[in-house]
Amino acid sequence: MCLFSWKLISIKALLGISEARLRKKRKDPHYIFYQRYNNEMSSNKNNSLFKDSDDLLHNPDKTLEWRESYYFNWVDLNNKISGFSTIGILPNEKRREFVFLLFIDNKLEFYYREPSLENYTNNVNKMLQSKKLSYKMIKPLQTWKITFNSRKFKFNLTFDTRFHLYNFGLGSSASWHQHFEGSGIIIGEIKYKDGTIREIHGYGQRDKSWGYRNWHQFDKWYAGHFQFKNWSSGFRKDYQKNKVDLSGYISNENRNIPISQLEIGTINDTDQYKSPLVSTYHLTDAEGNSFNIKAKRLGEKSYIRFAREFIGGYTELFEQMVVIQNLDTGEIGTGMMEHLRTIKST
Repeated sequence: MCLFSWKLISIKALLGISEARLRKKRKDPHYIFYQRYNNEMSSNKNNSLFKDSDDLLHNPDKTLEWRESYYFNWVDLNNKISGFSTIGILPNEKRREFVFLLFIDNKLEFYYREPSLENYTNNVNKMLQSKKLSYKMIKPLQTWKITFNSRKFKFNLTFDTRFHLYNFGLGSSASWHQHFEGSGIIIGEIKYKDGTIREIHGYGQRDKSWGYRNWHQFDKWYAGHFQFKNWSSGFRKDYQKNKVDLSGYISNENRNIPISQLEIGTINDTDQYKSPLVSTYHLTDAEGNSFNIKAKRLGEKSYIRFAREFIGGYTELFEQMVVIQNLDTGEIGTGMMEHLRTIKST
């Protein structure tokens, strides 16, 4: 992962314990965390944890809800343009999901379709293509192009990975089998039918997941992407049956550092859904560095709510494009905050 040699901090030094006490700590969750951290730091150099095939399609298992998904978001703070898109492939349900949202001038452009999938193929560009929304892989793990055609405009965006990708690890969440993500530079344009062009420049995030997916198994979760000039962060904190799972990282041009702690405070709006409006995050990484971040919506309409019913209740997901502030330094950045919650009938 590093572009230059650096000295790894040993588990012993991180925990400040003797060899004898270290042996007794084998089952301690902090020991397990730092062991995983050191193993990753020693092997994850120049994305060595990844193969080009990780960015291709994988063979599904027999689980009906098995899903492979690609996700991208983008924010141009100066031009007040933001949005996100995802394409999901569900071969066992014989369908795909195409989602595109564009927030521009405090207006929302939204597209959602579920075309049937009768002939599944491992051709990634073919599976991620429709008449309106398409992804094209230019270079695995590095460069992708997203296009969307509407009645009003044509949207083109290139996503180029700027830091090392981060592997969340096998089974790091009950929401996937495998998951990786990373920060990128985004460049593109929106070309309107009258010839007007709006350029897009900024930062964004991509992720890739595959495996069993079921929203309703979670009581709630918090996820986010933070983009600053010289560093970024991505995380997920799941709450499920009195269990809390945290995964995520701090990233810069040299390396990734896992997150060890995350505390979140949220102020909800007064709308009918009590949607998240402002959140503050206190992150601590595996080396003890802390970050205090405040996130608020880019605009009044720069969010969307998805809801899915199940027998006994419903699950709702709020995804919001945000402007963020590092409360320690004052630096302004951009990103995404995502909140999921399940409401069960009484």
